[in-house]
This record gives sequence, structure tokens and C-alpha cells, in this order.
Amino acid sequence: MSGYKTLLCILMILFVFPIFPENHWDNYIHEKNEGSTYLIFGDNVNLRESNNLNAKILKKLSIGESVKVLTKTNQTLEQNSVKEYWYKVQSEKDVGYIWGGLLADYSFEWNDKTILARNLGVRIGKLELKLFQNNQMLTYGTWDVGPMSNEGWNHTIYLPASFSPSPISVFGLRYLVFSEIEYGYTNEQIFTIDKDFKFVSQFSWNPGACDPPSCAESWLIFPNETLSADKKINRKATKGKPNSIIELTHSFDIDDESSHEYYQSEYIWNGTNFQKGK
Repeated sequence: MSGYKTLLCILMILFVFPIFPENHWDNYIHEKNEGSTYLIFGDNVNLRESNNLNAKILKKLSIGESVKVLTKTNQTLEQNSVKEYWYKVQSEKDVGYIWGGLLADYSFEWNDKTILARNLGVRIGKLELKLFQNNQMLTYGTWDVGPMSNEGWNHTIYLPASFSPSPISVFGLRYLVFSEIEYGYTNEQIFTIDKDFKFVSQFSWNPGACDPPSCAESWLIFPNETLSADKKINRKATKGKPNSIIELTHSFDIDDESSHEYYQSEYIWNGTNFQKGK
């Protein structure tokens, strides 16, 4: 099979197969980790005496306040098609219960602000982000990403000064998306933040995936960067281009050490968006 057909086959499996019904993730409810600390995603959130909406309110919590998850209960609640468990949590000296849909699944600091991410569940297949500072939300947005797991969260903050005119921020958010290839694959969504502190979704890319024996892996090369050569996989050095992000994709056959094909895509910054070059 040619490298192009190999890559096309992998992409078809990644992005077409997940649309079919009765997948292995259909009944998946993502969970928070016991013993971990999470930030409040909602605002004016009730910490309750027990795990139901009629329970006594112990205190109110604002966006960005932290709680420690003590125990996952067996009780679930579904609101607006989002289904999550109730959790017993600790907020300072108070112990009570919070519905998981009011907690961020992932968060990270950016300058003096914080970005919160929430997985809306496999049924909805959306990612929701909020940016806040000093317990005040500055902006939010939602994007279709497919059926997400709560494993594999990570982020990278890139240098906005690499582009002209520079956005306020460029960052990548990584998460795991379920698929019919083994368990799932990692996706990274590239975002910018504009001068009004609004999120702008730019493009997504897949660092690597396998449907043995066919596999593929990719790298991003930013301006002023060089991806070094690698003789083991017949990779030549690739130098970044001004005002562009290069995505280099390597397709290969794990049963054939001589099978190595490379393809290059380019995303060109126009001051607002990264437009894919022809």
C-alpha cells in the first residue's frame, strides 16, 4: 500500500468510523479522580449537604475556586444532556457534595488568568472552555470534538511573538478521543486568544495513530524552529517558515522498515486565522 493510501486509510478510520452507532464508548460517563483537586467551572455553585438537588446548601462557590474530590458517589444527574456523577468534596474546612458537571475537567494558568476546560460527554461530543481572572469570567466557547475521554489532558503554550501581527496567545489543548482503533487517539486543538480575550479555534492535528500494520505520526514546526533529521525513519530536517505552522506527517508500515512516506501541510497566519495553504 502506498504511503498516501496508508495515511488516507488511517484518517478514514479515525474520523469516519466513530460516527457509527453502538460504539464501545456509548455508555461511558467520564469521572473525576478521587484525591485530586478541581476548579469550579460554574458560578454561584451550591455545595450541598447530600448528593441531590433538594439537599441543604452549605455554601456558595465561585468560578475558579478549588475543591478536593474525596469520593465518587453512585448517584448520577443528567442536565441538558450532560450526565455526570455526584462527588463528595472538600472546600476549605467544609465537606459536602457537588455534581461533576459543575467542575472543570482540566485547567491551566496563562499569565495572570486561568483557562478551564470541560468535557460535555460522549453524547454531546463537545469541548467547553472558559477564561477567568479574579473569579470573573472573561470569555467562553464550545466546539465539536467528538466523544472524549477524561484521560490524556495536557496543554502547550506556544510563543505568540513568532507571528506578526501577534495574537495575545497561542496554545494547544490535548485530549483523548474515542475511536474504533484500539481505544482512542490523542488530538490537539490549536487556539488563539484575540485582543478582546476571545478564544478562536484554529485547527486540530493528530500527533500519532496506528491501525497495525499502518501507522502515522506528525509534528508541528513553528517559525524559527527546525525539526532535526532522523536517519532511523528517513526524516529530513525541516525548517520553519515565517508566519506559518508546518505540520509534517510520517506514514509507515511497522512490518516493513523500508516503508516511510512524508507529507507536509502549512497553516499561514493572516493576523486573525491560520489558513491552510494549498
